Amino acid sequence: MSDKSSIHTAGETAQEKGDMEYKNIFGVLEKKFQDAFVEELIPGIVHNFANPLNGIMGRSKLLQRKLTEIMKNRDTGRDVSSPEDNKKLISDVESIAREADRLSAMLQYVTGKFCAISDKAVQKINVSDLIEREMKFFDFYLEFKHSVKKAMNLDNEIPAVKGVAAEYSLALSTLMLHAMEAAKESDSKEFNISTQCENGQVCIKIQNRGVPISHDQMKHLFEKSYADTSSFTTRDDVELWCAFALLRKWGARFEISGDSQWNTIAVIMPPYGANTV
Repeated sequence: MSDKSSIHTAGETAQEKGDMEYKNIFGVLEKKFQDAFVEELIPGIVHNFANPLNGIMGRSKLLQRKLTEIMKNRDTGRDVSSPEDNKKLISDVESIAREADRLSAMLQYVTGKFCAISDKAVQKINVSDLIEREMKFFDFYLEFKHSVKKAMNLDNEIPAVKGVAAEYSLALSTLMLHAMEAAKESDSKEFNISTQCENGQVCIKIQNRGVPISHDQMKHLFEKSYADTSSFTTRDDVELWCAFALLRKWGARFEISGDSQWNTIAVIMPPYGANTV
């Protein structure tokens, strides 16, 4: 009786320890996002929102003046508006509508990111859809908006994977930011991300033409445990390790390579329903 009880308790303790470890890992990347939001993203959001807002305000004031003049002329029986004037009015209204749609889309990019990092339910995830939303959100990082040439080649028909949206969002965005930072320091400034199905597996390739991950970094990332992260010399290594750990939790394996063309991080995931996680 006592043996069974002690085994059961040990199992619970191990599970609790594992859960706490992943909670801490998630917390590292969540803190990274929170810090970036205050220091980098708020200026980017304000900057990006200002353009359509200025367009809406400018066109609205111009339209208001035109309509006031038209109504005044009609009241005095001097309606001299021409078909060309009417076309200009319609053009102003259409311009306001376009800018409003643009602003609405940007609001969705922001709310979509916050919805993703707060969604902690285990579910089916289409990584192509998630990456597309992440890339749109990256436009709020002014550091990369104009300085990095970004390209996507996403297969939206790939199988879903199993996982938690919050973990995928933080982990993949960490890997993407790392690659963009490397791309920014390169001569070509190129970043590429693609998804495809290879041999029944979901494959995400994150590529840049900058400085590759070193052999010593790879040893840190793939041979060290969570307890070892306190000895890592750079915050970047800790965050990369945490990103790999969150994806590994859902059965991911990784291939890191570099040649004269691209430095590549390949994330290879089992499809939803595979008996791996």
